[in-house]
Amino acid sequence: MQFGLFSLMTQRDRATGARRIYDDMVEQVKLAEQIGFDIAWFAEHHFSNYSLSPSPLTLATCLAPQTSRIRLGTAVIVVPLYHPLRMLEDIAMLDVISGGRTVIGLGSGYQQYEFHKFGVDLGAARDVLLETMDVIEQYFAGPLVAYEGKHIHIPQTCFSLRPIQHRPDIYIAGLANDPVTQRRIAENGYVPIVTTGWSSLEQIGAMRRAITAANPLAGGDPGRAPFAMQRYVFVTDRRDEALQAAEGARYIRRIAMAMRNNVARLDGAFLREEPAPDEPPLEQIADRLLVGDAELCAEKLAREIAALQPTHISCFMAIPGMPQDRVLRSMERFGSEVMPRLDRALRSVAA
Repeated sequence: MQFGLFSLMTQRDRATGARRIYDDMVEQVKLAEQIGFDIAWFAEHHFSNYSLSPSPLTLATCLAPQTSRIRLGTAVIVVPLYHPLRMLEDIAMLDVISGGRTVIGLGSGYQQYEFHKFGVDLGAARDVLLETMDVIEQYFAGPLVAYEGKHIHIPQTCFSLRPIQHRPDIYIAGLANDPVTQRRIAENGYVPIVTTGWSSLEQIGAMRRAITAANPLAGGDPGRAPFAMQRYVFVTDRRDEALQAAEGARYIRRIAMAMRNNVARLDGAFLREEPAPDEPPLEQIADRLLVGDAELCAEKLAREIAALQPTHISCFMAIPGMPQDRVLRSMERFGSEVMPRLDRALRSVAA
């Protein structure tokens, strides 16, 4: 199983400028490489303080010469907002510059607010994603691409720039309950990745079961069905800091759900925070997340690994509202205290 660092780059405080947010992110990615993380993930969102990362491929390319081992992934490219040929050229350039460390994360998108600004139909997003998968398969299978679909039309094209990797790992976000998409993901050898928010272990387990059931190659065995998930992580001995981390996760969920449900209210580009539907108490949110002291985080993580059998965990560690020094301290403790405890905790859960 692999670990990744997810960077959303939310601007919660108007006084904190984009340069400071990017500088903090770079410092976090470098530390993630030091503590042994496998992938650094960069988000994509537009036109709000929810994320100051409109171009994950640009950020990944920027981090390539500043790192040496950690792989660089997009979490995720919002596929309907791209022309497939331009997207593939940018992916190839990242892979060359990074020395073959690209990981491709793709998604259909879900925010009407963003799609509306680009003049793109959100209702067609899933079908565009499926057609883009066809184009990607052509691209990595041979020198030429030509495609005639309902939404994508590409004349015969030969590329002057190709990635170093024969075929980078490809992750697809969301659509856990869409068996058609999940079947395509499995048949193409991709990895489904889901955002868990403050979901309970039982709720995440339901997503895991749906993904496993839709995988025609797994035969109902989760051990044969790849599964990646994103989890909030914050290591602290103090309950007040654990609750602060939970409050930051709640903030993200609130503004994300407002965008998803198309009920967001904005002050310029700043989203107003409103309670999300069926929101649990803050104490319960904290208990559901991977927050707490090192022993507790290792125990929680072991229970989740045993129950869900994930192949990758994307750790959301730069929780909005947390100062940079505390984020870095939490990351260091995850590497030096939680990860060494994990094997013992897994044996304990198994017993």
